[in-house]
Amino acid sequence: MNATITLAPSIIKRLEKVASSHRTAEDIVKQAVKNQLAYEEHVLKEIDAGIADIEAGRVISDDIFWQKIGQSKHAKKAA
Repeated sequence: MNATITLAPSIIKRLEKVASSHRTAEDIVKQAVKNQLAYEEHVLKEIDAGIADIEAGRVISDDIFWQKIGQSKHAKKAA
């Protein structure tokens, strides 16, 4: 699949500045898109996992959460 995108002139200038004889602007854009897609997929996976935890009842109240955070701070100070 080939696609065309429009980039702001400021992005094009930055891209041209970064591109070198070893990597073309196209290669940099392809890698950037690949990295961002991997990140977005990871975020969606983690959101789905969080929703599954909520639906399965694997949650704690915010009071208990803050108690645990306080305990971990005290544990670090004692160490």
